[in-house]
Amino acid sequence: MASGQLSRAEALACSGCRHACHVMLYADTKSQLFGKIPIRHIILMQMRFDGLLGFPGGLVNPAKETLEAGLSRELSEELGVVLPISVEDHVASCHAPASPPSSSSSSSRLITHFYVKKMEEEQIREVERAAASTATDHGQEVLGMVRVPLYTMKGGGGLASFLSHSFIGNARSQLVDSVLHLNLVSPEELHRALAHSLKTHMHTTEDLKAALALTEAKRKRF
Repeated sequence: MASGQLSRAEALACSGCRHACHVMLYADTKSQLFGKIPIRHIILMQMRFDGLLGFPGGLVNPAKETLEAGLSRELSEELGVVLPISVEDHVASCHAPASPPSSSSSSSRLITHFYVKKMEEEQIREVERAAASTATDHGQEVLGMVRVPLYTMKGGGGLASFLSHSFIGNARSQLVDSVLHLNLVSPEELHRALAHSLKTHMHTTEDLKAALALTEAKRKRF
């Protein structure tokens, strides 16, 4: 078992631990971008209230409900639809990564449970429609659903650019592990995307430094 990984039984036996469940919803598709770039698969993630990307889900209390029942409840609030989640959809449980010192969130003794559920393309579309129209958390805890671009365009756009964004906790590694395990992207293509993403990060850092210098200069004028 990988470092930090827990069995389901070990996770539920943790005294005083908090639990969070999240799910990756995905579907196959024959659609093409611009009529020529195969999209192949649809994976849903969301832009959170804190500006970070993550998977749908949230905190659950195993003392009051099963992990799956709690996750289904969270999905109903965030997506506006009732999605049955089963034990068979469970992929992994692990201790959440420590929060940065400057972070206001607390991951102390938090265990994350990750699920993967395959759906039909039309079901994914129904989730997207409901999330924007009937979900109680839309515009508050959830700012919107996003699809993960699994393709690579000329210049590195697509998956590489997406992976360069900021993710909550271990959501990026959950995404990477899942697309590899499910063979949604080849190891070679994913490796190239991650390498290009690192270059994007370096460019973004320089861009942010320039923006910071600009705002600092304007601030000193007032």
